[in-house]
Amino acid sequence: EGFIPAWHHIFADGEYDCAIATTGLSRWHNYYLEGLRWLITQVGIDGIYLDGVGYDREIMKRVRKTMDQAKPGCLIDFHSGNSFFPQYGSTNPIALYTELYPYVDRLWLGEGYDYEQKDPDYWLVEISGIPFGLMSEMLQDGGNQWRGMCFGMSCRLGWQQGGDPRALWRFWDDFGIEKTKMIGWWNPECPVQTRHEDIKATVFLGEDRLLVAVASWNPEEVNIVLSADAPKGWHAPGIEGYQMERDFAPEDRIPMTPHKGWLLIRK
Repeated sequence: EGFIPAWHHIFADGEYDCAIATTGLSRWHNYYLEGLRWLITQVGIDGIYLDGVGYDREIMKRVRKTMDQAKPGCLIDFHSGNSFFPQYGSTNPIALYTELYPYVDRLWLGEGYDYEQKDPDYWLVEISGIPFGLMSEMLQDGGNQWRGMCFGMSCRLGWQQGGDPRALWRFWDDFGIEKTKMIGWWNPECPVQTRHEDIKATVFLGEDRLLVAVASWNPEEVNIVLSADAPKGWHAPGIEGYQMERDFAPEDRIPMTPHKGWLLIRK
């Protein structure tokens, strides 16, 4: 009695691993930080996964400093569900935790999100993490992989709600996407345009290659022509669960199915 329960887990042998809620700022955080330091130096962990936090920016700064001093290169993976409900204050976690993002390495904000009915601006500002210099991954039901690629996102492997990004990841490796520069559809300097307000295109540009992720937010099927210099056309590589292999001539119109899209390599 007298405590507010938080996350708990019951192990196979019947033992409980329990957490209790504390105030946003208390001396318990000194205990937490020293425990974190011990786990890094004695157990060898190299990062933490935060499922939301109750502490403020000053404690997060101490968490970051503790980790960097104990083992440089440690990562902070930050998750939160959708807080846009009255019981949670009707706010988005992007707004709720903005002051913490300079100390975080990656986001996972998709729990309880609607990936199908929200517009591209919502994706950019409230899901992607891009305006804050962070990458994110999709969560609820595996997300929407076609739209996700317009923000450099896939779902997370092993999450029980669905989605398997391994075929997409293999394509990333085969293409060498880590050697490219991502230029998003919101950037006026993006070299590929779709000429359709509800069809977005994001480019991954390398020294000798160009990949464009195209996705539809249009409720009906439409055909588009990409505004880019592609004298030999476009190649859609076969990616399991994503798209069948196909080639488009320069003059071909590309069919866009609602809620889906393409990954196209300039030939």
